[in-house]
Amino acid sequence: MKKLGFTTYEAKAYISLLQNHPATRYELSKNSGVPRSAIYDTIRKLENLGAVNGLYTEPKKYMPLPPDQLFDLLERQFKERIDDVRGSMKEFETSVEPGHLWNIVGYENMIHKSREMIDRAEKSIYISIWQREADLLKTELDNAFKRGVIIVAFSFTELDLAAECTYSYELREDDLEKFWDHKIIMVVDQKELLMGEADNKFSKKTAWTQNTAIVDIATNHMILDITLYGLRNKVDVSDRVISMQKGDSNELQELLTHSSDVVLEREDKSMD
Repeated sequence: MKKLGFTTYEAKAYISLLQNHPATRYELSKNSGVPRSAIYDTIRKLENLGAVNGLYTEPKKYMPLPPDQLFDLLERQFKERIDDVRGSMKEFETSVEPGHLWNIVGYENMIHKSREMIDRAEKSIYISIWQREADLLKTELDNAFKRGVIIVAFSFTELDLAAECTYSYELREDDLEKFWDHKIIMVVDQKELLMGEADNKFSKKTAWTQNTAIVDIATNHMILDITLYGLRNKVDVSDRVISMQKGDSNELQELLTHSSDVVLEREDKSMD
């Protein structure tokens, strides 16, 4: 409850009321462990919040708002505050340059930002990811796939995702962790990028940007990984790679086709 803004005393008092209600302030102090010197102020704040209701009894007793109703109340209040602050901040707002590189600090914040980007996707999601992070983003990726977003996923690890195309070497994640750190690259709608280490033990920085040049570089990095995957596994990835590439695709199609033919010819000769 402290994550929702409750103090330790407020959380203890509310939980105690859930377990034993109705209760007087004296009983509540005794049951919850909140000092009698603090129980009056604690109850007053919970009443003002709407988390508890006072009964017209003598001595006065209190009832807790059921948890589901409390969470609905908190959600409405939070949304109203967000709307109020958003409106008041408009007068101070200046345009943010889309080319800036922003640091997302910490693993949880990286996951939250990834979910936000996936939920906002309209056309495409290109993602290079490990199994652990893919599992955490699975619900959002599945929902994006259901609403028609094209998802192209690449991984060296095993993956279980709903995607237009999944290119995976299907290596065991714990084996791969002996050599590499977890990383994530995700491009949404070919205009928004999240990229960096996905470390759940130490607080690392992940980069987010809408800088066109950096987004293109990251996309090309994934295109290269997918192309090499296709060559190594004799899988035709040219159509998918073409769809990920900006600009004129005809010359690229010819180049990839020629490259595949050359590699296959070399392999045939090496087998002779």
